Amino acid sequence: MRKIVLVLGAVVASLGLSACGSGVKATINTSIASLGAQSALQLHFTANVAGSGTAEAARILNVVSMDVRYVNPSGNPISQANTKDDAEILVNVGAQSLLDVRVLNGNAYLNVDLTAVKSIPGVPLTSQDQSELAAAQLFLGGKWFEVPANLVKSELPKASANKVQTAKVRGIEVKLFDALSKLIDNGHAKSLTGGGYSETGTLQSVVSAVLPTIESVDPSVTPPGKVPGTYTLTLTNAGSTATGGSISITAPAGDGTSGNATVGLTATVTHDNDPVVVPTNVTVITPALIQQLEGSASSL
Repeated sequence: MRKIVLVLGAVVASLGLSACGSGVKATINTSIASLGAQSALQLHFTANVAGSGTAEAARILNVVSMDVRYVNPSGNPISQANTKDDAEILVNVGAQSLLDVRVLNGNAYLNVDLTAVKSIPGVPLTSQDQSELAAAQLFLGGKWFEVPANLVKSELPKASANKVQTAKVRGIEVKLFDALSKLIDNGHAKSLTGGGYSETGTLQSVVSAVLPTIESVDPSVTPPGKVPGTYTLTLTNAGSTATGGSISITAPAGDGTSGNATVGLTATVTHDNDPVVVPTNVTVITPALIQQLEGSASSL
């Protein structure tokens, strides 16, 4: 979950463009630093789509959202939590939570409400699907499950080969991120009237920026032809404090559909006093219970 904050911060921080001058860069850096400057942070994510052939997807995205919360239990800024912050992620359908995941002291807590699936417009549910959802809801719905930290550690791969592979993947991710940051840094940002900055660029420039890294990993990759479309990044501020960010991409709809489609992701930022707490009446997950759950799933 922490990666969500890092991605948001990296995207909007990259709007500290050289073309804007050092004063603007300093303002943007300060606003990004504000994400972790307090003991609590909440991020509310929504997505949208518009254009040719997107009506069905738009109906779904209109009711789906995600909330991420971080709290430093010591009361110090989140930036000083050193990965010991409490966290929660909520996947919402309207005002109803489909999934609630909390992490406190290394333990994970999960709650699923499958009745929320019925509120997603356009999801085809046969009589059998509804029956299976009802059975799963009877077993899982409204119940909190705890995955202890020691169980998580015991299930994680420990082989040195896996560690090497993980390090390799992270190295590739860093190179791709650096390439994108350099691309955005060389762009041209515009100041927003309400506070913040916005930048638009081409998808072709994105492909050109990351292609060398991809080719270094897999030389057999065939370079794509000209890639049409544009992206827009925004950062909204209240003074020097970040209040949100967004990214939108516009490109040909494809799949035989004429015209363009635009996909967007928006995040709003708050720092309310909203603690992440351990739920009550928790069922502790054990290896034996995992086997039971797997058996129940296979019978559906």
